[in-house]
Amino acid sequence: MGARRRSPAVPACLVAAALLGAPVAAPETAVASRVAERPGEDGGAEILPVGAARTGQPGPERDDAAGLAQRWFRALQDLDATEARRNAFLALYAEDALHIQGPSGDHQRGTTTFWGREKVGLLVDRLLTEWENHSIRIEVATAAEISTTLLPETPGPWGGPLVAAQFAIAGTSRKTGLRWHVPGAVFFRIADGELVRVRVYLGLG
Repeated sequence: MGARRRSPAVPACLVAAALLGAPVAAPETAVASRVAERPGEDGGAEILPVGAARTGQPGPERDDAAGLAQRWFRALQDLDATEARRNAFLALYAEDALHIQGPSGDHQRGTTTFWGREKVGLLVDRLLTEWENHSIRIEVATAAEISTTLLPETPGPWGGPLVAAQFAIAGTSRKTGLRWHVPGAVFFRIADGELVRVRVYLGLG
């Protein structure tokens, strides 16, 4: 029996979540010490279309629930302080959506909830002032020399699907200059083609 091939280590930084939601001071203290300060080590993050093999040509972006989740990652990867990119990211959320994050490090107990697109926008603005040069990468699974992104989906009782993803996110603290790298998972509740609830978990341990 041949040895199982493991997915390559994923570089890269939501709001991302660390996305979104979590005060970025936590990654600095929790994981910065484990990351070598090598600029560009986790650069060049690539978000493959769902189902596309890494060794082949990217397929078309899917227009379904998994495709919406993929667009969230892509919009987060492209996110900056410009109004166009900020609005493109927020447009994926329903007007009354929930974005739930945390707990985050020793300084936070319990979760933080951002209710509504406007509040998620405030979170985006805050995070962009705390870190820079972020990148995010959806986990890739490899078998028989074929790699694909993993976005499992299941129907939910709210009239839409739930899509899940594992990812890695990285960024540089504007305050300290330290580069941090955190694995995480996110669960998207989708209804009528919009994100109605986004729950982000980060592995800060």
